[in-house]
Amino acid sequence: MIRITCRFLFLILFCSCPTVLFAQSKQIDSLLSVLKTAKEDTSKANALNDLSDKFRLIGNYPVSKKYADDALILSEKINFNMGIADSYDNIGFTYRAQDNYPEALKNYFTSLKIKEGIGNKKGIAGSYSKIGNIYYDQGDNSEALKNYLIAFKIREEIGDKKGLADSYINIGNIFDDQGNSPEALKNYFAARKILEETGDKELLSAAYHDIGLVYL
Repeated sequence: MIRITCRFLFLILFCSCPTVLFAQSKQIDSLLSVLKTAKEDTSKANALNDLSDKFRLIGNYPVSKKYADDALILSEKINFNMGIADSYDNIGFTYRAQDNYPEALKNYFTSLKIKEGIGNKKGIAGSYSKIGNIYYDQGDNSEALKNYLIAFKIREEIGDKKGLADSYINIGNIFDDQGNSPEALKNYFAARKILEETGDKELLSAAYHDIGLVYL
């Protein structure tokens, strides 16, 4: 619970800093501009899902869900399976942010089934990671680790470096919760190495934050 609270506060502070908020605002304005002239196609569905993601990041969950719902309706209308899966993911995200774990899981599992149907391995791994996060939030570390390891194996298989870093962080969290600091640090350092190579500063800051929590 301490780790979840600390990470939650870290994400709030990170997403609330002026630079991040300004960047999110610019991206939202750009996406809204795209919608004005967009046709009823995959590009519009992607833009709606992107807007859902951006509004979730700034904590506007009702608007985030509205755009995800709109994306789902359009994606189903044009038979855009990946858009449908992304919509269910975004709906799940909004429920998770509001601690409605049953609804979050329901939407994540629906998304997973669609991704499995179209053979999107990167998306499948992402779904297992999201499902693991829900179990982790609820304190079910055993079920969380089970899903994290499935995601890790797939990401390793397809060479998804950013995904692997995310998996290392998630697995490190489990070890840290169990009081196994050496294994936690081992995973966090593995994530840090990948993220320094790829230049993903947002996730890298999360890795450093988790390393700091272990030493704390």
